[in-house]
Amino acid sequence: MFKKLADHPLFLYPNFRNFFIGDVLVAIAERYFAITFAWWIISQDGENGKWLGLLMAVEAIPILFLSPFVGPIVDRYNKKWCMLIGAVMQLFFVTIIWLLMQGNMLQFAYLVILSFCMSCFVPQFEDSISASVGSLVDERHLSQATTIQSSSIEFSNIFAAVISASMIAAFGMEHAVLFNLVLYAVGVAFLFSIKTDLLKPIEHNEADEYDEDNAEPDKSYLADLKIGLKYIASNRPLYLYAIVYALETFFTVPIFILIPMLVKGVLHETINWVAIFETSLSIGAVLTAVLLSFKSEFKRFYPTYAAAALCMGGFMVALGLATNGYLMAGLIFFIGGLFATLMAMSFMMFQYVVPQELKGRFFGVMSTVAAGMSPLSYMMVGLLSDYWSIEAVLIANGIGALLLSLFVIRMPRLRENIEVVEDLEY
Repeated sequence: MFKKLADHPLFLYPNFRNFFIGDVLVAIAERYFAITFAWWIISQDGENGKWLGLLMAVEAIPILFLSPFVGPIVDRYNKKWCMLIGAVMQLFFVTIIWLLMQGNMLQFAYLVILSFCMSCFVPQFEDSISASVGSLVDERHLSQATTIQSSSIEFSNIFAAVISASMIAAFGMEHAVLFNLVLYAVGVAFLFSIKTDLLKPIEHNEADEYDEDNAEPDKSYLADLKIGLKYIASNRPLYLYAIVYALETFFTVPIFILIPMLVKGVLHETINWVAIFETSLSIGAVLTAVLLSFKSEFKRFYPTYAAAALCMGGFMVALGLATNGYLMAGLIFFIGGLFATLMAMSFMMFQYVVPQELKGRFFGVMSTVAAGMSPLSYMMVGLLSDYWSIEAVLIANGIGALLLSLFVIRMPRLRENIEVVEDLEY
C-alpha cells in the first residue's frame, strides 16, 4: 500500500498536487454557490421549482455557447493564466452578489444576471484544467491523474454540501456567501503556485488549413477552431462516444437539482437533509474515484461503461420509489460511485485518444455538448416538477439512463482497453 501511495501522481508531482488542490477548491466554491442559492430560492414562498430550474439553466448557457470558442484560446496561450483568469472573474461576480446582500438589495433578477456573467468564465477555467493534466504528469501516470482530477467535482460536493448547510444554519446567508469568496481566493493561490510551463504551441500538420499562398500554415483563430471541429467530425467512434457522454449527462445531472427538491417535496425536511444527501452522493463518488486512481489499466472498457450506466439508471429508479430518508441516502451513495465511474472513464478515454495540441479545443467542444444537455435537463426537471411528482421525474431519468446503456454495447470502439504503451502519442 505504501508503495502504491508513493507512486501516486499526487505524491510524485508537486505541481500536479497544487493543480489538483486549486481545482478542487474552485470546484468547491462553484458547487457551494449553487447549493447555497438553490436553497435560498427554494426557501422563498410559492412554487419555486421553475425559478430554480431557470437559474441553473442560465448558469449552463454560457458553457453551451462559449466553450468551443474558448478552446482555441486555451491551446494558444498559457493554460495556467487561462485558468487563473477564469477563477478570478468568478470571484469578482460573487463579490458583487455578496455586496448586494450586504445592502439588502439582492433580487432574483440580479442573481440571474450576475450568475450568468460569472458562468461566462467557467468554460475558460474548466477547459484549461482538462487540457493541462497531460502536461503535469508522465504517460505512465496519466490514467491515474485523469481519474483523480475528474473526481474534483465529487470532492467539491462533499465539502460544499456540509459547509454550505453548516454556514447557513450557523451564520446566515451573508456569511455563507462571504465564505464562498474565501474558497475562491485560496483556490486561486494554489493555482498560482504551479511552476510547470503550461504554454505549449499548436503543432500544425499537413491536415491543417493553409493560407492563400499555401506557403505556411494559416494560424488564425478561426483556422484553429476549424481544425478542432474537423478532427472531431472525422472520427466517428469519438463523436458517437461524445454523444453518449452528453446524453448520460442529460439523464444523470438532474440528481443535483432533484436532491433539494426531494428533501422539501418528499421528506418535508430541512436543509440538514440536503447536506446528508449531497454528502452521501459525494462520499460514494470520492471513494470510487480514489480507488480507481490506483489503477493504471482498464480492460473491457465499453462493457464496463455500459454496466455502470445500467446500474446508475436502476438506482435512480429505486430512489424514485423510496420514501425512507436513510434508504434514499444509501441509494444516493451508490449513485455517486457510479457517477464518478462514468466521469472518470469518459475523461480517461478522451485524455488517451485526443492529441495534446488539440485538447483545449476538444474539451471546449465537449463542454458545449454536455452543456447543451444541462440547460435542457434542468429546465425539464424544473418545469415537470410543477406538473409531475418529483418521484416520477426521477424515475423517468433513470429509465433514460437504462435505455442509453444498451446502445453503448453496440457502438463502435475507440479503444477496447486503456493501458500504458510506450509509443503513445498525445
